[in-house]
Amino acid sequence: MKINFRTRSAIAHIALGLSAVVSSSLAHADWPQFRGPNASSVATDAKLPTKFNGESKENVAWQTKLPGRSVGGVIVVGDQVITTSSSGMDQRRLHLISVDEKSGSIRWQQELVARGRPFCHPTSANAAPTPASDGKYVYAFYSSNDLACVDLEGNLVWYRSLSTDFPKAGNDVGMSSSPVVVDGVCVVQVECQGDSFAAGLSAVDGTILWKMDRPKLANWASPVVVKLASGEQAVVMQSSQDLVAVAPKSGKPIWKMDVKCSTIPSAMSAESRLFVPAAGLTVFDLSSAGSEPSKLWDNNKLGSNACSPLVVGNRVYTISRTVLAAGDLFSGELKWQTRLTDAKSIWSSPVVAGNTLYIFTEEGKCLVVKLGEEQGEILEINDLSESVLGSPAISGNALYVRSVSSLWKITDK
Repeated sequence: MKINFRTRSAIAHIALGLSAVVSSSLAHADWPQFRGPNASSVATDAKLPTKFNGESKENVAWQTKLPGRSVGGVIVVGDQVITTSSSGMDQRRLHLISVDEKSGSIRWQQELVARGRPFCHPTSANAAPTPASDGKYVYAFYSSNDLACVDLEGNLVWYRSLSTDFPKAGNDVGMSSSPVVVDGVCVVQVECQGDSFAAGLSAVDGTILWKMDRPKLANWASPVVVKLASGEQAVVMQSSQDLVAVAPKSGKPIWKMDVKCSTIPSAMSAESRLFVPAAGLTVFDLSSAGSEPSKLWDNNKLGSNACSPLVVGNRVYTISRTVLAAGDLFSGELKWQTRLTDAKSIWSSPVVAGNTLYIFTEEGKCLVVKLGEEQGEILEINDLSESVLGSPAISGNALYVRSVSSLWKITDK
């Protein structure tokens, strides 16, 4: 079939239009869970200000004070910025709050009462896990092992007290593993010294579809969804005793390895590889067709004490206390290290916009680091003057940050 000039021109215009639509959708993509799309913590096309200030409000579009306290992260669904809080005696009041992305005003708030153990370390909160969304509903999980599902107007769809079902679930310093939603299943990891388990609940009504016993040891890492060589998705969970992949709908183990993993930073996947905080950092090949992935490399100089690793280009980045390290994606070779000056304590997993890393400290400072092939350059040290322990979100050209008592939108657009 011959294609004339007018036809080619029309096709070109359609392609350009589709490209613009795709670019626009990418620029304003949802940040639906802990560490965003694919749990990558990266927004390649976002353009964020490198300089901002909580006191002068430079490049701060809005700051919204919220009830109670939170150390969890924030998600973005459409034009809603959603986060959790806990307040009241023993932090038994559970809040799920939606804030308008443009104005910063509260659109709706759902409030429940914790039935499980709300007790936690003073630096933490009952609102510790980051909520998750499948684009239709929002799933809010709390340290007390209370799990709630609401629609995008804030109406309660279902509620489940996992501590009612499993009364010994919990530990003295608090739980913080965030849920994931995949294939119509909300997966939670409840690992502690008592009733220790992982479970998949129906996203529709909260029915427990499967339950897996887990090591009876405290664990705060979050599950992560990966794509296997078969093209199927799996949920990977780590602990100090093992690394296991399960089928989301059935909970059936796909593979299990005796790998002693870290219990705070979480694994992530990129480029058909699984990056696991274990022996520093250990990387597995997810493209192998065997019963379990083969190990590609490990490096004890790329360890993380709290922050989850992330990948940008041909580099993998980790933070150990106040040192940012860059390793080669393919060999694991340490390429450079940068000491994060003015950082005392870091719990929040960093995010990347373009090639710029944003790291929030517990004291509320944000170190903005330009990621280079040979070094990391600290461009700015900003201050919100409020403690930040949860991982921020990026949507469009805006950074959304949950401090312990406020929600912030940072942008220069």
